[in-house]
Amino acid sequence: MACLFGYYGPPAPELLARMAGLLIHRCPLGWEQVSTAADGYNRIEIGHGCASWNRGSQLAYSGTRALGYGGVLFNADLVSGAQPGTDLAERLLHGLRHQPEPDLERLEGAFVLVLAQDRTCTLVRDPAGVKALYWTVQQGRLLFSSEIKALFADPAVPRRMRLSALPEYLAFSFIPGAQTLFDGIEELQPGSILHFADGQAQIRRHFRFETLAAAGGDPAGDYPALVRTALEQSVAECLAVRPEQTPAVFLSGGIDSSAVLATACQQQPGIRFPTFSAHFGAEYPRENEFIQLMVDRYRTDHHWLEIRPAGFLEQLREIIWTLDDPIGDPVTVPNYLLARTAAEFAAVVLNGEGGDPCFGGPKNIPMLLARLYGPLPGEPAQGWLERNYLRSFQRGYQDLTELLDPALLRETGGIEALTEWLEPWFNAPEPDDFVNKLMSINIRLKGANLILVKVDKMSSANGLLALPPLFSRRIIETSMSCPPGIKLAGSVEKSVLKQAVRDWVPEPIIARPKSGMMVPVRFWFRGEMRRYGRKLLSRASLRRIGLFNPRYVEKLLAYQMDGVPGARHGLKLWMLITFLLWHEQMVETPLPIRSPAPPNRVLETTAIEH
Repeated sequence: MACLFGYYGPPAPELLARMAGLLIHRCPLGWEQVSTAADGYNRIEIGHGCASWNRGSQLAYSGTRALGYGGVLFNADLVSGAQPGTDLAERLLHGLRHQPEPDLERLEGAFVLVLAQDRTCTLVRDPAGVKALYWTVQQGRLLFSSEIKALFADPAVPRRMRLSALPEYLAFSFIPGAQTLFDGIEELQPGSILHFADGQAQIRRHFRFETLAAAGGDPAGDYPALVRTALEQSVAECLAVRPEQTPAVFLSGGIDSSAVLATACQQQPGIRFPTFSAHFGAEYPRENEFIQLMVDRYRTDHHWLEIRPAGFLEQLREIIWTLDDPIGDPVTVPNYLLARTAAEFAAVVLNGEGGDPCFGGPKNIPMLLARLYGPLPGEPAQGWLERNYLRSFQRGYQDLTELLDPALLRETGGIEALTEWLEPWFNAPEPDDFVNKLMSINIRLKGANLILVKVDKMSSANGLLALPPLFSRRIIETSMSCPPGIKLAGSVEKSVLKQAVRDWVPEPIIARPKSGMMVPVRFWFRGEMRRYGRKLLSRASLRRIGLFNPRYVEKLLAYQMDGVPGARHGLKLWMLITFLLWHEQMVETPLPIRSPAPPNRVLETTAIEH
């Protein structure tokens, strides 16, 4: 859902329908379209997947002007000059007629938006990056979509993999920044505006929260109260999306999701929220006792989902297909299965994503120690922090020289290219405090390119709107204004968030260290997924695509410890099968462009204003 797609430029008959045909999984309730001549040469056509939580159409046009958005907007009625109308899209289009830039920058919510007027097409992504939007320019035409695959509905767009993205994927488990795994296709970054005119695209990032970072702060400031107020406002906005229906809540047993549920229950006392959690069986570590503390305290209608390979392996190709841009984090499967279950009870779900990047969660302490002690003996000082940041992901960064074909690694610039890519992030003048700098990097990279995109795509594929109250513009701004020492207080991570909700969340959850959802892939690949992994990662499969070293992959499959830096065999195997399934569907085979049902609603005009 919240699926937005279309083009601006020379008319392309049937292109919009072909794009919809590649996004059928995000249009289970049909789709709508708007189409109008932007001038004597260019046309704007916008499609939108209909969602059960929508109120009216999310498309509008007036003469040569058109607007569409996907997701939810929290403050759209504040747009200057907005007039009462049938739908929010119509009110927005009217209000954005003259000098739209300031109003577009002020918009808050979880959304992507397109506006065509004055011979210019403008794309906008929400400040945190909850919703994703991809774009490319081919033959003078701007194409945009919530998923990459729809861009290939235009035969002019080449499906050519960007080889330098492969080390990035293996080091991070996702593709960081604006570029994707495909040459010429980019992801619009959060808090950014793209202007397309005369065949050229220009991007400007307007949400520069780094300038708000506080180094010292007011010693007498009541920062927990500020965080609490911001969280209350963010939760209230999410609850207002479908006030007639109680939203679901994902519970993990940690402070973040517990804080969201507690805040929602404070605002709607007496409401029995449907809550959902995943575990992997009694033989594996579980968060159940901490989850039960919240369930008992707030009397939620709780649903436990036990996840085992036998329950999802047949669907794994489908899950990777809906993931679209490969993310090698095994949490994608619980995200998908939880969303599918929750969608039977609600149209909207609240989650706890955002607490780690926004409030100084894991990985900051090792980076602070690295900065304090400097490089190891014999290791060059240049790129020391960048290399430690890459190691902190504990993915495949240290395996690259053995895992990738040597010629391919040289062609992509080697492992040095990764540290060089990160240098501008660490050398940026703002924020000047190192904790805030790490937070800034994690908000923009992990948040917008991993955490939020993963949850949104897995939820949208099941017709569910996932909203993260802890990853709103307001929360980011509030956290950045807090002194770093109260976010990371000694070794206590997310200290100010814990203080903000201490009277609402059971003390064992407040006091426990960060755990995270520990998907037991290291056991699965030695047991229930052993045959599956060996078949998919066979020498024949690896030689077919010619990117990986089969001997090193066999080391991983055999769980050999010698010569495998950092171990984590299961996670690395998961990253590899995710990539192979993605490569098979998105690169090797023809895309299944199916004929969608006709749009539910068509807005079309051929009028040209002069």
